Amino acid sequence: MTAPRFTVLYRVTPDDDRSIEAHAKDICIEQTVEIPADAVPAGHWEKGIVGIIEKITERPGTPTDYDVLISYRVDITNNEIPGLLNVLFGNISIRRGIKIVDISFTPDQLKAFGGPRYGIEGIRKALNVHGRPLATTAIKPLGLSSPELAAMCGGYARGGLDVIKDDHGLIDQHFHPFRERIARIAEAIREGNAKSGNVTHYYPMLAGRFDQVEAQAAFAKEQGCFGVLVPPFLIGPDTGFYLARKYDLAVMTHPTFSGTHFHDPRHGMTPAVLLGKLFRLFGADISVFPNFGGRFTFSREECVELADDLRKPWGGLNGAFPSPAGGMTIEKIGTMIDAFGVDTALLIGGALLRYSPDQEVSARAFVTGLDNAMKERKP
Repeated sequence: MTAPRFTVLYRVTPDDDRSIEAHAKDICIEQTVEIPADAVPAGHWEKGIVGIIEKITERPGTPTDYDVLISYRVDITNNEIPGLLNVLFGNISIRRGIKIVDISFTPDQLKAFGGPRYGIEGIRKALNVHGRPLATTAIKPLGLSSPELAAMCGGYARGGLDVIKDDHGLIDQHFHPFRERIARIAEAIREGNAKSGNVTHYYPMLAGRFDQVEAQAAFAKEQGCFGVLVPPFLIGPDTGFYLARKYDLAVMTHPTFSGTHFHDPRHGMTPAVLLGKLFRLFGADISVFPNFGGRFTFSREECVELADDLRKPWGGLNGAFPSPAGGMTIEKIGTMIDAFGVDTALLIGGALLRYSPDQEVSARAFVTGLDNAMKERKP
């Protein structure tokens, strides 16, 4: 019986005078058996343990660039995040001129990884928010005391924001220790919800050694947090997703430390593959990414493609909220809705601090701006 295989589409720019076929074969071997081709046991070729070149296409207008489709046996990844990432882009990530532009998984792989536990519909149901994007913010800056951060969050909750997340720099620092900060913020948000009559969710940041991170996830659940902010490249690609499943928490992912995958147009992975397809597969309910027109360099096309990969039908997996961020303002709400649509978690952080020193006022302006933008777009 032939073992099931999944495919990866690599965009390859050869950096020497060897043929594209030679470069493609390098990937097949390097990502699996990692030994010289003439040392590969014959049975490995026959059993398809080594990657198989399925198709090579020269890209029109770019005589030095090729699309190389390679398939791998599913079982060599063991349906685990570390194993999958190692096969997708392990040793060859150290090479130049290789970029992952798409991945096609088998139905059994999608089922094994599971995708978002709550997804768009689950989060909407918990918030009781329908028919509009979510109003989301990040609490900042680091260095404030826990009571100061809690007061901010109370104002944001009274003002009607849907989701408040930690800034990714807020960890277990001495000026706002994790347990004290989370307890105070959770209490302030509960009080804010009681006054506003709305529901605001809080996602604290998980960061630290494994024993600390697990204790943080458990404490967040104990304090009534709906979800957690997970930085996969700070705490390990699998850790946060595992803990969220264990403690029944939603996951908002943060892209910090992932930038080297995107800066070279001929190397790494596309934002849609990494922050969209892979993060969704692993379990992200909301994926934060740098929006076009902000202080980072993603294009509109890259951002829209990423958002589509988070939400489009995919083998029964729940869709996830795209969360464009990074220099966004209330004035840009309409532009973001036009680009990403209703099933989006709009994230405005520092601009709310600039708008007003009163967080309740800033939050109300955000929600009002969102409501007005939606009214303008109704037929």
